[in-house]
Amino acid sequence: MRRLAALGLAALQLLLLTGRGGVRTNYREVEQLLVVQTLGLDGKEGGVTLTLAAKGDSEQGVRRMKAPGSSVTAAMDRIRASIYEEELFCAHAERLVVGEKTAEAGLDGVLAWLERSPEMRLDLPLYVVRGDTAERAMLEVGDEQRGICDAMDTADRAARRRGDCGLTTAADILRDSARFGSALICALSLRPAAEQDEKAEGALTAAPSGYAVLRGGKLVRFLNAEQAIAAGLLKNEPGLSEITVCDRFGRPAVIELSGGSSRIRPVWEGGALRGLQVEVQLRGSVAELSAGSSPPDTDELTARLEEKLASAVSAALQASRELRADYLGLAAHVERADPVRFRALTQAFPDLLPELQLEVTVRARLDHAPDRKEV
Repeated sequence: MRRLAALGLAALQLLLLTGRGGVRTNYREVEQLLVVQTLGLDGKEGGVTLTLAAKGDSEQGVRRMKAPGSSVTAAMDRIRASIYEEELFCAHAERLVVGEKTAEAGLDGVLAWLERSPEMRLDLPLYVVRGDTAERAMLEVGDEQRGICDAMDTADRAARRRGDCGLTTAADILRDSARFGSALICALSLRPAAEQDEKAEGALTAAPSGYAVLRGGKLVRFLNAEQAIAAGLLKNEPGLSEITVCDRFGRPAVIELSGGSSRIRPVWEGGALRGLQVEVQLRGSVAELSAGSSPPDTDELTARLEEKLASAVSAALQASRELRADYLGLAAHVERADPVRFRALTQAFPDLLPELQLEVTVRARLDHAPDRKEV
């Protein structure tokens, strides 16, 4: 009897999934679906401009769609109405790009839409276009055969492995904003594609460009390249990155950073938090040397690297103090070290940041020097 009941249940599930027997909920032919990979969003007076992109085939090429609306939902409905026989499918979207001005005005509305939308995912990566609009990125990157989706596939892979930027999802931003009042979001730069391919004259490409800082859901600052590397180290997400140092003769050497970690300890005076001791350890190797350089003095380059990274770490921490924005999640380290005293603090942690004394120590190790390349 149990076996018959199980077989009956399996048959019913099969009927529901295949739509036979008159049940065809949300059923669509694959050929009718227009699968969106990249979404772009810009705020405008009284509403938004939504831009969608999908990879095309050899016949149709890249698909790009744009519509204004009083809300994201309204703009989406206008696009749906314009494509007639096809059905928009956004559940497999791979990232959302927003313009700089939109991020400055605030991303709370965008994040709320992602939370409530039945077809969007909270693990969707977000990017902010540095110094430009999402619309320009969506419509002008690439050509008729390879567009923003192809460029962003490369950008996604770079953000996952690099130490000076990181793939940040809507869920990451919501979590960090709720806990620390601030968050980091991956920045994106538009560049002439001819920098990489001489045949692509006039076209644009897109590439990760460090981090942007959100405070209260609004863009307040971009970190420069070295500060972004420091942020990755302080968040224990070092990844791979490159940094150039000079020897005592002013000759440049490119150091490839391949890993690292940080430790942050609070300094208490009674029940008052007085400062933070920040220790960073990193490892790397000499990737390139200037033309005519003798074999590298590893000890000297290590000292130069420690000095440069200590300055970058201090600058990243100083930006956090100036903005009263704990985008590095420093509060979590303080709380883990002494949860009782942390909960007894009389001020919110971001308000304490400007008064904290910072002690930064960086220790580096150059593991090996590969075959020399002259630059």
